[in-house]
This record gives sequence, structure tokens and C-alpha cells, in this order.
Amino acid sequence: MSKTHLGVLVTDNGQNNQVDLSPTATCAEGVQINIYGRNNHVVIGEGTVISGGLVELRNHESAVYIGDRTTIMMAHLSLHEAGAITIGEDCMLSGDITMDVSDMHSILDVETGERINPPQDIEIGDHVWLAHGVRIMKGAQIGQHSVIGSRSMVLGVIPAHSLAVGAPARVVRAGIT
Repeated sequence: MSKTHLGVLVTDNGQNNQVDLSPTATCAEGVQINIYGRNNHVVIGEGTVISGGLVELRNHESAVYIGDRTTIMMAHLSLHEAGAITIGEDCMLSGDITMDVSDMHSILDVETGERINPPQDIEIGDHVWLAHGVRIMKGAQIGQHSVIGSRSMVLGVIPAHSLAVGAPARVVRAGIT
């Protein structure tokens, strides 16, 4: 079932899913939330501005939390497997941003058959700036008051108050805000 809520096209193809969109959030026409599965939750905080983008939850019991006063120019937030993407308050996401909690396909150990690439949550702290073209990979954690440079790929932990650039992103300056 599809419906438009405060300018966002929400398509819910599952059961018991919930979208909490603050009435003070502003979303441009064309912003979409697509949900499959069950028991998923999307929260978009107060005063958040989303100019373009897509949020896709493709599994069960997944969540996307976007904090208050965050600005998103164009982003694709995807959860191909169960997990969570958390974006803090007062963040700025430039255009062409992508993030996913999984690799979308399993990689197995030949000897044991055990999966070696499980999904991992993504956490972005308060007051973080993601410049144009940033890729946030599963398991990434970006500390508060950090900046990620254009076209960087975040694979692990970026400490708070850091400027990180490159693929993979490396801290080039600490003590920033």
C-alpha cells in the first residue's frame, strides 16, 4: 500500500511497520520510503529537511533513525538485511550519499560454510557533515562533530572531532568541529 505523508511517498509492502515523520520535518516531492517485511521502524526528527532521497528497508525488524535538525540533500539509505542506520542531530548530508548495513550477498568460509560477512549497524553521531559522494559501509561509526570529505568511503570507526578523507577514509586532522 502506498500513501503520501507530509510530501513523502511511503510504500509499505509488509506488516506492522511504522513511520514516524515529525510534523516539523520538511520533505521535497520525490522523497520515498519503501518498506518490505515486518516490524520495521523509520523515524524522521523535528526540523529535519530532506530534499531528495530513498529509504529502503528490505527485511524484518530493521530501523532508520534520522535526528532532529538534520539536512539531507540526496541520499540512499538501504537495509538489505536486518539492522539499523542511526543519523544524529544537526547533521548535513550532501548529494549522492549511500549507505547500507550489508554487502547484499553472503560470503562463506569454504571449510566451515559459516558466513563471514554478516550485516552490521551504521551509527553517525551528532553534528556530522558528509560531503558529496560519500559511501558509508556496514559497521561504520562516525563520531560527533566530524567531517567526511567528498567521495570518501567509510569502512570502520572515525573518532569524534575528526576530518577523514579517502577510500577507505582515514583521519587527516583531529580536533575539528
